[in-house]
Amino acid sequence: MLNNLRHRAAASALAALLVLATGCGGDEGDGAASAPTEAATGTADAGAATDAATTGDESDAGGTAEAGSDDGASSDVRTVEHALGTSEVPAVPQRIISMDSIVTLDGLVALDAFDQVVGRVNISGSDNPYWLDVDVEAVPMLGTWPNLSTEEILAADPDLVVGFQTALEALDPQTAEVVPLVAVAPTEGPTNPRWQDTLTGLGTALDREDEANALIADYDARVDEVVTDLPDGFAGRTVLILLGQAGVAGAAMGPSAAPAELFDRLGLEVSPQLDGQGDFVPLTEEQVPGLEADIVLMLDFDDGATDWDQIFAELPAFAANPSIAEGVTVVDGNLWLNAGPIGQLLLLDEAVEVLAP
Repeated sequence: MLNNLRHRAAASALAALLVLATGCGGDEGDGAASAPTEAATGTADAGAATDAATTGDESDAGGTAEAGSDDGASSDVRTVEHALGTSEVPAVPQRIISMDSIVTLDGLVALDAFDQVVGRVNISGSDNPYWLDVDVEAVPMLGTWPNLSTEEILAADPDLVVGFQTALEALDPQTAEVVPLVAVAPTEGPTNPRWQDTLTGLGTALDREDEANALIADYDARVDEVVTDLPDGFAGRTVLILLGQAGVAGAAMGPSAAPAELFDRLGLEVSPQLDGQGDFVPLTEEQVPGLEADIVLMLDFDDGATDWDQIFAELPAFAANPSIAEGVTVVDGNLWLNAGPIGQLLLLDEAVEVLAP
């Protein structure tokens, strides 16, 4: 019944994803959620090194990620506006902490800034995105959201901390007085920011906007090529995306969720019965039997340890669903839900393989 295609990433805690959604303040009706979020490589020259570590100013709320002018400040720093306010960022950061070990780290690798990363935080339940061709495990893990130690992060002596708004807000409020913080993507709207928005925020923080835009443009061109070559059988097909961890299929991805964007571009309709219920929808026993789809995906966060065939057989609501009974395709949840610009290219190829009729 189940087609297990890939179980290579470390196990992810869906429970942490659900808690994170509440912290992010998702769309109305959101009750579950995702983490805030090959061949793509950056070509930016890191430039001359600087030892300047400046003080961040997070006093102004709101704003979108864009670089501002220095307004007379030292040429060694740049003023960056972002979702949490304004920060004075080193012109060439040398010691970066990524408040996320998947999509944000993926973006840093793509922007050729991995060598400057001196620490990372586990915010999405996994600490090793296997698709990155770098030694991720060599970067110290400095905590797991939401139980973060500001002291441990500052002990790494960073000159820039980047991450999702929610992750940065979990730090001691005084952190910004010691090191500049930049929220690479706001998380007050959709519970799962688009990877493109995260990459754009990173590009702004690192003064590599052109490189970030080029990566997004290359991805869009690749998607267009794939769509052109797709068989007509993709058009009009529906897909139900379940999320499972610890033997529980507790949520489904709604059509408004950012990761569903790719499926829409491929011509697939994502969970039309869940439209208007939020990005990630908790599943009830009454709701499950009525969910219909041509394709049922299980985003597995158990690293292949769970026998979903057996789980579904033992759950009456799932066993009564004809679409699920016909077969569920199990895929790696970290790649399919949390990948950045590098992982997205791998996901694109895998999605076509998995979803092709």
